[in-house]
Amino acid sequence: MKEIINGSELHEKIIEAVNMICDAVSSTLGPCGNNVLINTDDKSPYITNDGVSIAQAIESNDKIINTILEIIKEASLKTNEEVGDGTTTTLVLLKSIINDGIKEIRNGKNAFILASELNKALEKTIKLLETFKVKPSKTNMLEIARTSANDKEIGNIVYEVFNKLKNKNSIKITENNSYKTYYEIKKGYILDIDNIPNIYFTKSKEIKINNAYIFIIRGYLNDLEQISDIINESIERNKNIILLVEDYNEIINEQIILYKVKDNKNIYLFKTPDYGLRKIDIEEDISILTNATIKNIDYENISFNDFGTCDIVINKENIIIVNENNNIKNRVKELKKLLKKDISDYDKDFILNRISYLTKGIAYIYVGGNSKTEIKEKIMRFEDSINSISNSYNGIVYGEGITFLKLSNKLDKTIQAEKIIKNALNKPFQKIFENSGIDYSNILNEIINSNYNKLYNFETNNFENINETQIIDPYIVEKYALINAISISSILLTTNYLVINENLKEKLEI
Repeated sequence: MKEIINGSELHEKIIEAVNMICDAVSSTLGPCGNNVLINTDDKSPYITNDGVSIAQAIESNDKIINTILEIIKEASLKTNEEVGDGTTTTLVLLKSIINDGIKEIRNGKNAFILASELNKALEKTIKLLETFKVKPSKTNMLEIARTSANDKEIGNIVYEVFNKLKNKNSIKITENNSYKTYYEIKKGYILDIDNIPNIYFTKSKEIKINNAYIFIIRGYLNDLEQISDIINESIERNKNIILLVEDYNEIINEQIILYKVKDNKNIYLFKTPDYGLRKIDIEEDISILTNATIKNIDYENISFNDFGTCDIVINKENIIIVNENNNIKNRVKELKKLLKKDISDYDKDFILNRISYLTKGIAYIYVGGNSKTEIKEKIMRFEDSINSISNSYNGIVYGEGITFLKLSNKLDKTIQAEKIIKNALNKPFQKIFENSGIDYSNILNEIINSNYNKLYNFETNNFENINETQIIDPYIVEKYALINAISISSILLTTNYLVINENLKEKLEI
């Protein structure tokens, strides 16, 4: 069975879907934005002001509206994927462009011509936006971290951590079992190892071994006899050894544990984490880090001449290999060259993690709270703050919608597409004040009369000069919010038919 709608009926459904999702998400915009309570079947209810989380949660019982909602969500998700922020601004712009665009189409404007003109006007707008970009100061970075989190304590932690590591991929966020929130930086190459035996941790939560001997072994270790020479020699020399093996028979692991438990010999066996080429990359990183020779158990003999040395920390979740090696710098240069190639975000994140392991380390932020709901909400604030401060390295613009107001003033209202974008650019400023409950008309006049050199500070309830303000946004977030809002708007405005296919077989079985 098919359901087909088109023309004015479809336009009404598009407007209804756009208003539904954009009104809910835009209620969170600005320093006085509201929270939204979300309830889903697969998890407990939670409260958030994170735009992308709210957008993803919105659905309708109307199949037509729900189909349109999924297209609109692409705008928010695309912005979030690209810069990790800007979802709410994207949807505020989108609502205005869609509503004005449909009015023009109803007045006889060809949809495809309008979409083409919107994209041409976008190019002009982005070029103008580029001229407003400035380099951030340290104070700017701190304020961006605080503002995006809407929490000074979270912002302070993010700024402090980011200032030390300069890379958002070096920051990991995890739940803490207590109310306390704190961070620690772990230096060294971190290997996430599954099923590290609890029996190792009878005296402490972690084991620290200085100057351990490390062996890197490829292939499948089926019998302890295959490495008996280095085991016996390590016992004779009373050396601590780490066996990093591609894979092994679990019986061997039990035998190695007995060496530790019964004979008090520090011999540890671990599987190299990950899979395929990634496993090989990790082995090569550690080989360079420790000066160990990688050996294949299937056709190469292993001797004590193949060992590398390192300091190592073993805990229940991972092992951390620490060493100083001049060759690391060359390895890092190689990895940075790989980042310039056309690779997926997934591979890029893997490389960035490895660079962090080989250089400044990884920061773990442990987020605590009085309840699971509070912790989840705080984690989202941390994520927003980290993304914002990272994006700010590309430059900043003045916030509170002031930059968009200035952009709007530069566009030509006699050109239809520019007029639509011009109107949309005013909406974030208006929505910020609407969420605060403050009438913006007099404030807007004051800003315009100052030639956009003033903005209103909600914290002090007063105006301040933009050259002295800390109310700022990352340039790249504003840029992609505009690009994605117009991209999805163009798709929806040029859609004149919607077909819903229902599975007839499933219907007959009910």
